[in-house]
Amino acid sequence: MEEELRDLEELAVLLSLPGTALLVLLPLYIKTLGGGSELIGIASSVGPITFALVRLVGGAATDVFGRKKTFIFGLLLYALGLLLLALAPNADAVTLGGSLTGAGAMIAMTSAIVIVADIAAFAEVYGRLASKMALGGVLGSIIPFAALYFLPEIDAFRATFLIYFLISLYATKKSFELKETMPKHSKLIFEWSLEWLIATLVGSLASLASGIVTPFYPVYIASKFKLGAIDVMLSYAPSAVAAITSPRISGLLNPTTSLVLFNLIGVLGSSAIVLGGLAVAAIGLALVVGAVGGAAVAQDTLVAKGCRHSCGFMIGLYASITQLFMGLGSLFGGMMYSKNPQLVFLVAALSFMGATLVSFFFLLIIREERGRNI
Repeated sequence: MEEELRDLEELAVLLSLPGTALLVLLPLYIKTLGGGSELIGIASSVGPITFALVRLVGGAATDVFGRKKTFIFGLLLYALGLLLLALAPNADAVTLGGSLTGAGAMIAMTSAIVIVADIAAFAEVYGRLASKMALGGVLGSIIPFAALYFLPEIDAFRATFLIYFLISLYATKKSFELKETMPKHSKLIFEWSLEWLIATLVGSLASLASGIVTPFYPVYIASKFKLGAIDVMLSYAPSAVAAITSPRISGLLNPTTSLVLFNLIGVLGSSAIVLGGLAVAAIGLALVVGAVGGAAVAQDTLVAKGCRHSCGFMIGLYASITQLFMGLGSLFGGMMYSKNPQLVFLVAALSFMGATLVSFFFLLIIREERGRNI
């Protein structure tokens, strides 16, 4: 088991290398090529909305075709998107490349969650995997940071995605070494459980908030504080620490406790982005990133523990619903941002508050049930 987890964690690092850079560079890349805030909103919403279907199909595919084959297919699609980003002649091509990259990553990530569910559906394991992915995003951000130091912005963007593409080819080659984990009893059926319902509801609210904050934070601070791309990326330093540590912390806690704690942190972070200077905004984003990462570990654990015969389909369905809400958040944020940028982040805080309240009531229900069983 440990060998399979180590291989998966190594691939998770490679797969997530462009993660942080995509969040920061994609809006700036579109803007540099002449795209406006509406196109940024579309790029950040149409992709995730499409990913909702992709994650559902990807999850179901793991039950039908196997975990390993689905993971490899996702990596190939991911590599194709990165190549298009490296060669993009205009903002529309950037939008398409980002969508393909994201779709491939979503399929591979969904497959990875299902693989963990097959061999070790524990919060601590999901925390390790999420932490490795966050580490990959941090390491991957060094590439555009260095490129922006030596090259003009447009050339730096293209060089960055070309390097990511070459790394993705290596990751695809390495993925063939994975072992198939699909159990013989795997079926394509709907397995309802209270854990699945709560994880999906809370995850949807948190994803809505994340979809609002993520694409517009770099544009917001760049405009408010008159920052260039390098300075914007530097403001993500606290978020890098939060992304790596929050899944580990969440993995050590009870999943229901994690849901309450991390969504409450998301409320504080979303509000902080607009209530202070650059340092406060950077810390606010770090709190949001930590909230999403920590809560996701708890949600993945609850979903994995609630399935028996169709983990791929149920994990894919949960992931697709939460992904849909992330896309809706970005679309909604795009419509609000041009009218009132500050309101965008305050709406995200309200969404995190809703997730906190649902998580808290679920915690009370669990404690009441345990009290009856004593």
